[in-house]
Amino acid sequence: MSLRIKWIIAAVVIVVAVIVSLFASRLIMGGPIMNHTTKLPPTLVPHSIIYGSVACNDSYNVLVPGNTTVVLVYHVHGNFTINDVSLVIDFPLSIINETLSVAFKLPNPENAMWLGIYVNGKLTAFDNQSDPIIALINAIDQPYPYVYYNTTTKTYESAPGKLTTFWQFVKAENIPAIYTDFNVEFSAIHVKSGDTIVIVLYSAVPYALPVCGITSEAEEVQSMVRNNLIGFSPPSPNAVPTVQQLVGAGQYITEVPTIYLMSKPPVARNPETIGISGIKPYMNNTAPIYIMAYSGFGG
Repeated sequence: MSLRIKWIIAAVVIVVAVIVSLFASRLIMGGPIMNHTTKLPPTLVPHSIIYGSVACNDSYNVLVPGNTTVVLVYHVHGNFTINDVSLVIDFPLSIINETLSVAFKLPNPENAMWLGIYVNGKLTAFDNQSDPIIALINAIDQPYPYVYYNTTTKTYESAPGKLTTFWQFVKAENIPAIYTDFNVEFSAIHVKSGDTIVIVLYSAVPYALPVCGITSEAEEVQSMVRNNLIGFSPPSPNAVPTVQQLVGAGQYITEVPTIYLMSKPPVARNPETIGISGIKPYMNNTAPIYIMAYSGFGG
């Protein structure tokens, strides 16, 4: 089952409901006109068990320049299986032109951003399809509904059959950024207490990480419990495990609230050569928005 979100145009604040909906609703904006609806077979019900997640009502963007390698560290508590990792990536309007300018100068924009997942120092999963950048390019290129302000209803409305450009649309809607995610799915792996999961994210182009201000992993666990950020998703009656069950059993993943940088850029197309020991703190008390889960289909 794919948890991938090709791209989302959303409000300034990424609230808890939005981050949970990454798994619950699988929101995909495919264009201004939907001619048909694709439905899954009624016997298949998508579900996920989220073991680690960060989200908050007061998230903010940390701008990351191009040709930068970000390293994020996570600690495993308990024994369980995961097969899906999602990291939220933003493109504020203020950097989109620069991002696209750099991307189009590259030999292959589709390899401009990659994400590797290491468990105890061993490369476990890798994706170099640059999904957030491709999503940005698609968002810029496609037509959008023409939006205008109705002085009678005092609301913004779209004119049927009339289209406009991306820049006109976001200006009319006062949309500050394009929100995407970099999602990596992989063969299920078993993790256990004491394991360390490391995400290495390289990008040749500028982007932004939406983050929450968190001072410790203990505070993060409190946030997970308070906002129901882990457990069965989508939530449904009698669905287990719940956040209380996971925390009670000590089965969850916490993120070290520090963004690290790798001192040397990675070797192109050869992430196996990266040593994750040579990293240095870049921002403390800062936790990028993420989800780690086990996902599949259930009858």
